[in-house]
Amino acid sequence: MRKRMLIAVVSILAIVQPSPAETEVAEVIGTVSSVIVYRGQALVTRTIELDLPKGGSEIVVQQLPNQIVSESLYAQTLDDVTISSVRYRERAVKEDTREEVKHLDAEIEELMKQRRHAGMKQELIGKNTDTLIKLENFTITAKNSDLDRGLLQFEPLEKLANYIETKRGEYHNEFVKLDDEIRELDKQLALLRRKQQELRAGRSRTEREAVLFVNNPKGKKVDIQLNYLVNGANWLPQYNLRAQTDESHAVIEYNAVVFQASGEDWVGVALSLSTAMPTMVAAAPALQPIEVQVGPVSRRRLGPADKKAEYDREGMPPAMEQKAYRDLSDEFQDMQKRRLEVGRKGKMAQSELNALALDNQLMELQADKKQVQVMQKAAERFARTEGVGVTYSLPGGLTMPSRSDQQLLSISTFQAKADFIMIATPLMTDYVYLQGDITNDSDVILLAGPANMYCDGEFVGKTQIELVTIGEKFTAGFGVDTQVQISREFKDKKVDTLWGNRVEKYDYRIAIENYSNNTVKLRMFERIPYTEDEELEIYDFQTNTALSKDADYLRTERDKGILRWDLDLAPNTTDKKAKVITYSYTMKYDNDMQIHPVP
Repeated sequence: MRKRMLIAVVSILAIVQPSPAETEVAEVIGTVSSVIVYRGQALVTRTIELDLPKGGSEIVVQQLPNQIVSESLYAQTLDDVTISSVRYRERAVKEDTREEVKHLDAEIEELMKQRRHAGMKQELIGKNTDTLIKLENFTITAKNSDLDRGLLQFEPLEKLANYIETKRGEYHNEFVKLDDEIRELDKQLALLRRKQQELRAGRSRTEREAVLFVNNPKGKKVDIQLNYLVNGANWLPQYNLRAQTDESHAVIEYNAVVFQASGEDWVGVALSLSTAMPTMVAAAPALQPIEVQVGPVSRRRLGPADKKAEYDREGMPPAMEQKAYRDLSDEFQDMQKRRLEVGRKGKMAQSELNALALDNQLMELQADKKQVQVMQKAAERFARTEGVGVTYSLPGGLTMPSRSDQQLLSISTFQAKADFIMIATPLMTDYVYLQGDITNDSDVILLAGPANMYCDGEFVGKTQIELVTIGEKFTAGFGVDTQVQISREFKDKKVDTLWGNRVEKYDYRIAIENYSNNTVKLRMFERIPYTEDEELEIYDFQTNTALSKDADYLRTERDKGILRWDLDLAPNTTDKKAKVITYSYTMKYDNDMQIHPVP
């Protein structure tokens, strides 16, 4: 009875499981149709179109890149065609199977053949030259013998000498020509071998393949998309900003510097650039409880408010105490970067994420209020710049070969409204800079990145663009403008004593010259000291030119001693026509005291 049941089960399995003869096997390469480049990786989509018979088929997708992340492989299709399984495999091969590598190998072999033949010709010329030298020595010996015997025949010897001289010249010219040919062949070989090394960089003699089992119930044409992540891909933003001062706008060229060394070429693909991070884990990490207890004070976590109490309690000298305290901002910044890096791993990084969360919370518990506020602002800035998820879909089909050097792509080019103004800070520098307040009225977010700055067609320098959202205004510098000159003069200092106090009055003079033929808008900054010390009084500020009425300036900087003038300089105002600003202020403090900056 048991034997009959076993036979029945085997019979059923034989009916259900297709035999190797019934399963169609197709070997394909497919076409890379779209790529999304992330920071450090790229998501590649290969499109595979096949006419498959009804039933099950096995598809082997060949020539996968050497930088593939094998566990990221997945495939999808439409309609009622189903993909039962997708697996990755590697197999050893004797030679590189790529057509471009084969073509390059054939070129190198042909050049080596030409070089070998040229070397053989040189060797033959060398032998012929040796024979010619022997003939020349024979002629000289024969001539001497004839002279001794008085039988010298001039004409045959002259012909032979001329023949030897002519042949020597021919051999020399041909040898030099072959030598030049060999040198040129060596240059071509060196170039092709460098290309060969680039193509084979990081590629072992291993064929990487994806094996798909497809069930096609109606026996129709199928369209399969094979997706996988690759390493060796990255991109960074880069800008060219061109100021057109006469037209009050700036042309912003938003480019991407792309690094693509995945091991496969992207030809005519739909390319996108993204700041998102691909993830292959769907489960979120679980937050663990944090149990705390009290223990000895860790001085490195002390904030400024705790220093005096700790000194009073333990008698620690101020110098040692200052050394024990240190800023935690760098540690906090590193921790935020690590959180962003491992956060996409989800549940797989649960332990590390909980450890980072513990460090973060301990900083909040052990630092003082001011320190926590500083760290919180740093976290907000980091989230604003590093945590923004943006994807740019580039138009047209783009081609990017896999190679070691960087490649430049254009993301967008647009005109933006710009208000240009000169900025002067004579206390810091005698140079006057052109600044543009630019509005991003495009439909793209501008990520933080380096920028080349141009003003009216001239390159003026480099700068760094911070993150700019759509519709946001940002400020960019466009270099030094030499048509505006500023000189700052410390004019006078008067010192008096009043009721045991020292009274000091300071006078300054600033001259501004405009050498251009146009009216120039200038924003000039100066400063006077400010104090929160009740024993020091700073008062009686006077100026011959009214300060700026800008609301933001008055709210944030005026009370801190920053002076700002918004000026319209008339054309050609130089020498005696120059704009002159004077200002003065008075300080009063105890005669036994001295002015010191607050750290």
